[in-house]
Amino acid sequence: MKFLCGLGALALAGQASAGTTWVLGPTPSTGVAVSGVSNTGGTDTAGSTANNAATQTIQAATSVWYSGGVGISNADACSSGTYCDVTEGTSPEHSIDNNQRYDMVLLTFDSLVKLTDMLLGWWQTDSDVTVMAYTGAGTPTLIGKTYDQLGGSGWANIGNYSDLGTNSKAINAGGVVSSYWLIGAYNPLANPNGGSVTGTSSDYVKLYSVSGVVVPPPPPSRVPEPGSLALAGAALLAALGIRRRQTQKQ
Repeated sequence: MKFLCGLGALALAGQASAGTTWVLGPTPSTGVAVSGVSNTGGTDTAGSTANNAATQTIQAATSVWYSGGVGISNADACSSGTYCDVTEGTSPEHSIDNNQRYDMVLLTFDSLVKLTDMLLGWWQTDSDVTVMAYTGAGTPTLIGKTYDQLGGSGWANIGNYSDLGTNSKAINAGGVVSSYWLIGAYNPLANPNGGSVTGTSSDYVKLYSVSGVVVPPPPPSRVPEPGSLALAGAALLAALGIRRRQTQKQ
């Protein structure tokens, strides 16, 4: 019996430790959906840089796949104007960036995932990145919230990571598991406690892929049927009877 239990434990361990890489291409790898967000909501009366303030709410943005990975075109892109972003959508602001607005990619997995690594396929100026994971109940709500509200809305601070370049970067040392992950250019509003980064230049990055472990859901709990309970009780009584007889012989 101990041998069989050991085999079962090894089988579950092997299932939980198999690594997977999801490439976020024009058609993302099976099991993950990719979308973009940026803090482009609210009334911008103090100039374009006001969109960096915590009062600007999160809105949907367009995620675009380039040869180097996923970039974002946010809703404040425009051809001319004082309070919109006239350089949004052109290089280097066709990427996930934190120039005036904070862009982030939302990865929604079909199952629970423990991310372990991420890979940028392109960067310019600087390549500091923020990672968060949703550990709250139900489905997270991003639209209409400010970035500084995420910490109190079920989002965990996984970390701020400096100078990724185009080398694979290990993340999530705490082993957090989630179906929802936010990855963006360094965002101190969303992740003020994720650690400091080097440099003060704007970050322009394209996310190529992420790697991690798919975590199997726990087996459903089953309530024993009355017949099973009766059999278990009979077996227990029989075992007690045998033990009593053995004690009497001694």
